Amino acid sequence: MKKIALYFSLYGKTKKIAEAKAKDFNADLLVEIKEIKKRSKFNIMTSGKFEAMLQKKSEIEPLDINFDEYGTIIIFMPVWGGNPAPVMNSVIEMIPEGKEVELYMTSSKGESMKSADNTSNEIQKRGSLVTKYVDLKIG
Repeated sequence: MKKIALYFSLYGKTKKIAEAKAKDFNADLLVEIKEIKKRSKFNIMTSGKFEAMLQKKSEIEPLDINFDEYGTIIIFMPVWGGNPAPVMNSVIEMIPEGKEVELYMTSSKGESMKSADNTSNEIQKRGSLVTKYVDLKIG
């Protein structure tokens, strides 16, 4: 079963983790997700956190991925205000039915458990199964 790893990283911290772990997990493909709207640190700390708490989505650059080729989707996503960044809510919406999904949540505090149920439920609504949910503390 092939694996694809997806990540979003503004400052490179989540990217470093995604690159290392995707290699460790023998991912067949690593894809960077890019948000169309460029955000400042101030925006993340204010409206970005609010959007994340409301599970808002943001517009991302088009992806040329055939998810049917992969049985496992590994997602590395930054946490803003305890919730996935809006760009990653857009990615969650793209997950097709019948996939195993591993979630690796990155944050300076290393905790996103208050959003674990909501995030997992959104994926399960799409007909896929969350097989891992891991919080990773990044400095």
